[in-house]
Amino acid sequence: MRRLVVPFVLAAVLTGCSSTEQGTPSAGNPTSGTPTTGTSAGTAPVDRPKAVDMKTLDPCSLITPETKKALGIRTAEALPADNDYGDGAKACGTTYEDRTYNWDIETIVNGGVARLKSTEGKARELTELKIAGYPAYLGKGKSQGTGSPQCEIYIDAHDDQLLLVSVSAPFSGTVTEDSACDKVKPLAEAVGAVLATK
Repeated sequence: MRRLVVPFVLAAVLTGCSSTEQGTPSAGNPTSGTPTTGTSAGTAPVDRPKAVDMKTLDPCSLITPETKKALGIRTAEALPADNDYGDGAKACGTTYEDRTYNWDIETIVNGGVARLKSTEGKARELTELKIAGYPAYLGKGKSQGTGSPQCEIYIDAHDDQLLLVSVSAPFSGTVTEDSACDKVKPLAEAVGAVLATK
């Protein structure tokens, strides 16, 4: 019994000596106001052009006149946010000029990549990609609401928050999920480029 006591006492002393300053976390000062670079999963730094707080973002501000013209977007209108995306989530969207596709952008403020993988990742395959320098995840399948072809890109915009860009085709029986992805990728790139300037 005596042999076990010495290692435990030594371990306690060494643990007490590992902190550099009493009362200050070694990972940084949370009151400094400096943006953090952790991940939504909290495991390693995330390489983002800029971390943008989704709680303060107006998603309609990400659709510029240049984007509307280049991508054939008809209008950008505020929409009701999905209740599943947290208190303070916002949404924006409408149709393209050809009226075949709908697009929308939503802020997700109640969970990041870890939540995405544990929920959406169980329902459909997520493909990792980069969008305007941001880590992102693409998922395609049928829309839960209408059953229409849909493609979504989740942008890791801030710790524990995501920006969702999606395109669906509820009014066309000939559109595929892949053609919805062909629409959503340039939209997400344009939106991500503006996001990095916020």
